[in-house]
Amino acid sequence: MKQKSLKQILDISFYSIFWLWNLMFLTVVYAGILPIIGILLIQETFDGAIPVDFFLTFLALIAVPTVCTVIGGWRLTMQPRELMRLFYGVEAPLFAWCLIRLFLIREFTTVSTLVLGTVLVCILAFAAEVVWGYDPNRKPVAWLQLIAHTLMLLTSIYVGVLLLFYVVPAAGAFIQNFFKFQWLENLWLSWIYIDIIGLLMLLLFGFSITLFLGMPSAFTALYVHSGQRILRAFARQYGRNRAIQGAVAVVTVWMILFFSLNVQAQVEAFKLLENYPKTNSDRQALIAKSDVIRTGLVNANLFPYRYLSSRDENNHIYAMYKDVFDLPDSLCEFLQNSYNLVMSPFLYKGSRDDVEKAQQLYGEFFDTPLQKAERKAVQHALQSTAIIDQAKAGLLNIDQKRVWLQKQEVTLDAHGDWADVEIYEVYKNKTTDVEEVLYYFSLPEGAAITGLWLGETDDRNHRFPFQVSPRGAAQQVYNSQVRRSRPVDPALLEQVGPRNYRLRAFPIPRPLSSWEKRHGSDRATEMHLWLTYKVMRQEKGWPLPELNEQRNIFWTNRTKRIRNGKVQRGFSDRWLEAYLPADQPQQPMVHQVNLGDGYRISAKPLDLLQKSGIGNTNLSTLKDKRFALILDSSRSMAAQASQVKETFTWLQKQGFADQSLTNNDADLYITDAIDNKIEHQAKRIDDISDFDPAEITFYGSIQPEQMLQQFEQLRGNTPYDGILLVTDQGSYELSEDNKNVAVVAAPLWMVHLGNQLPSAYNDTILKLIQNSGGGVSTDIQGVIQRMATQEALGSSVVSVADGYAWFMESGTAETTTETGFEPLAARQLILGLSGNLNGSLEELDRIHGIAKTYDIVSPYSSMIVLVNDQQRRMLKEAEASSDRFDREVETGEEQLNQPSNPFSVSGVPEPEVWMLILISAIALLIISKRQKITVDG
Repeated sequence: MKQKSLKQILDISFYSIFWLWNLMFLTVVYAGILPIIGILLIQETFDGAIPVDFFLTFLALIAVPTVCTVIGGWRLTMQPRELMRLFYGVEAPLFAWCLIRLFLIREFTTVSTLVLGTVLVCILAFAAEVVWGYDPNRKPVAWLQLIAHTLMLLTSIYVGVLLLFYVVPAAGAFIQNFFKFQWLENLWLSWIYIDIIGLLMLLLFGFSITLFLGMPSAFTALYVHSGQRILRAFARQYGRNRAIQGAVAVVTVWMILFFSLNVQAQVEAFKLLENYPKTNSDRQALIAKSDVIRTGLVNANLFPYRYLSSRDENNHIYAMYKDVFDLPDSLCEFLQNSYNLVMSPFLYKGSRDDVEKAQQLYGEFFDTPLQKAERKAVQHALQSTAIIDQAKAGLLNIDQKRVWLQKQEVTLDAHGDWADVEIYEVYKNKTTDVEEVLYYFSLPEGAAITGLWLGETDDRNHRFPFQVSPRGAAQQVYNSQVRRSRPVDPALLEQVGPRNYRLRAFPIPRPLSSWEKRHGSDRATEMHLWLTYKVMRQEKGWPLPELNEQRNIFWTNRTKRIRNGKVQRGFSDRWLEAYLPADQPQQPMVHQVNLGDGYRISAKPLDLLQKSGIGNTNLSTLKDKRFALILDSSRSMAAQASQVKETFTWLQKQGFADQSLTNNDADLYITDAIDNKIEHQAKRIDDISDFDPAEITFYGSIQPEQMLQQFEQLRGNTPYDGILLVTDQGSYELSEDNKNVAVVAAPLWMVHLGNQLPSAYNDTILKLIQNSGGGVSTDIQGVIQRMATQEALGSSVVSVADGYAWFMESGTAETTTETGFEPLAARQLILGLSGNLNGSLEELDRIHGIAKTYDIVSPYSSMIVLVNDQQRRMLKEAEASSDRFDREVETGEEQLNQPSNPFSVSGVPEPEVWMLILISAIALLIISKRQKITVDG
């Protein structure tokens, strides 16, 4: 009789727990939450404001109790114990799994995928066993059940131990707070101030906490029993030995997988890079382990997204036991360390400092920024959270398809052998945030950019005009405006190399939201941009900007392309074609302009000069010249090893290795990336025939400034007629704002192998190139050819490029009649005057004055578009400061907002305070919503 009564009591308890919790949950969700946020949640997901992954997890969180309630009512109505098995063995674990995925786990690692995947498989296998039991009729299914329920035995022990760490202090806090009866006061206040749904939410929360206390024992017991039942059934059908062999094989394979995957690569990566390698063999050994180093450094840099916490910062178990039971510190530390061991797949071995450390080591080892080379991995980590990147278009935004180029129109107005070119573009944002677009592009050295405008429509009368400002001041004001909160339109166009430019525009407005569409918002959803420049005609036609890099912007075959009023096709994979065709034949002409201040600029076609015998550019005319060849030995140069060999073979054939100045000579300086860490191993080779390119190991990262410093240390008193720094495209983003660089005493030429110029140069290198009378090229042959031509033309020549020689001479104080050619001449005047700069503000202001007079962009003057008086005041203040020409390197590296650490406790509140905070938050949410409904009618 007593057993029957006890059974009835248990059955009633099981019924009550299952149906009371599920009915409360379904009432709260379907009557309280979904009517308020359901439609908005779906709309925001389709608009892109909420990641699909989070939306699906949220749906699963609601679907689990719903489906379990249906199964309970359909199949298990008269089976209370099966209801309890369904609740504690399927519903509660699956509900908790979704909560963990939604709020704790950001990006899966291989080992966390293994553990959580195993738990999920076990939950589903348990659910199948509850509904259908063991399947003796289908052998494959029986084997699958054996595998799953063997893992279930492991899972039950693991999850049970893990939950026990939380249940003990939770039970202690629950008991302590229950007998304080403060919860009665909170319940009474909830009854008075919030509606029935709010009260149900509070009761559901309290009921869930109570049920959680029984989770470890119930879960473990249910899963152990289920595992044993299936294994016994399998053994009865197929034999005990086969069951044991199958179970042992499953456990063995799983344990091998676990221990092999639960190795964090950053430990080995940091150890390998702890000491800088001094010999070629040591460097080659490290290069051979590049994959391990890359994996480890990326894992360390992204650990806040891949792990719940680092072991060093995880102290919440210690804090809970200390606060609830006031245990000795040694015992709390033991419990914390034991917990860390159990949670090792989800805890990072290291410290938060490893994020910056990994980023630095990656750049030093791979010679490129981590966020640039591994941007797909970083972007994936960001997408696994609700965190968005910065408004500023950084390295992570390279080739990102966020802003669509809806329309592009190019208009050309030819004036003989030079022309005015206008590029007009319309941008459409494809995201739910304001975005910045960025172009790095190049133009011929003789071109001059003459205008930049922004507009919300295609109405030219209402577009915002540019103004020419000192480069540092313009950059400072622009960067201050690039923010996601209350964005205001600026645009910035800078010259960042002899041929290099950087164009940035912000903000590209986001599309209208569902709410804005319903309320008929007329907010602008496009940005219109106009850019103009003047350029000399070349043999192939009229040069258009050559794209080096784009961020956020993309184009498709639906982008409307118009050239001189005619629609063009076939540009889906390119920003612009290389040239616009020249309609009429035109012979190059001589141009001469007096710009005032006693300077006259002349442009003379090289063909005419050669016909007159003035500009003989045969290499044999270059004699008695000594050159310094500085070889970049950084890691990225390994890709150009064949071109390095070809370059030095050509130099030897031209007589640069015969130690005779008659046909010119060259000394080689091999740089070393070790730089300031210890004494570098850079070396000088006076006879370049002694250099074997195959013997060099390209390793590490070194910037041009450091190469020039090493060159100056080894040069001694040797004079040179030209300095040729042989490098590749390089990594502008790794360079620094270093003004303490040795002044070169000969023209500095940057020779970029690989036929690819860098996106930009920092101002230190740009200054050295221009002040020394050097330049940039993609091969040494072109440099020697240009130097020979310039020497033949005399000292008044400013530059030789794109088929013209530009001369700067003394002229009259009066300017010539305006012809439209003046900006091109002013561009060359600035280049000519740069060779005599000493860096004083007075000289820079004078050169800036030329750019401002003729409305052009120069290495010292940028174009900025401002739209309000506040921006103009900021620019005026920046232009008056002494650092108005100091421009910072745009590294593009984003300071990512890291997810909060749920396991780090500092100044931890008491457990009852935590509950009060949560209850108060729920109450305030419902009260505010109720008040809003009342106000809205």
